[in-house]
Amino acid sequence: MINPMIVDGQVQGGIAQGIGTALYEEIPYDEQGQPLATTFADYMVPCAPEIPSIRIAHLVTPALTTEYGVKGLGEGGAIAPPAAIANAVADAFRDIGATFNETPLTPRRVAEAIERARRAKESQR
Repeated sequence: MINPMIVDGQVQGGIAQGIGTALYEEIPYDEQGQPLATTFADYMVPCAPEIPSIRIAHLVTPALTTEYGVKGLGEGGAIAPPAAIANAVADAFRDIGATFNETPLTPRRVAEAIERARRAKESQR
C-alpha cells in the first residue's frame, strides 16, 4: 500500500456507498417520467451516524503485471453490503414469511412486505 490512510478511506467510503445502496438510495420517477428525488432532501444517503464502526484488515498481494505491483482500490467495499443487509433483513422476517426482492430496503418496503406476509398467513387459516 502506498498510502494506508487513503486505502482505509476508500474501503470506508465503499462500505458507506453499499449501505446507501441497500437502505437509502433510490431515484423514483412519476408517471410522466419526472424525477421525484431532485434534492438531497428527497434523495437519502447515509451519513456518519448511519455508518457502523468499521474494522479494516489488509492482505497485501502485489500485482504481477504493473510497475511496483500497484492495484486500484475502492469498489470492493461497495459490493457486499447490499447483499449482506438484504439477507439479514430477510432472515429477520423469515418466520413470518416476508420476502424482499428489491433494494433499497426502505422502511415502507419492509413494512409492506411484513403486511403482505401477515395477510397471506391469515388467508391460509
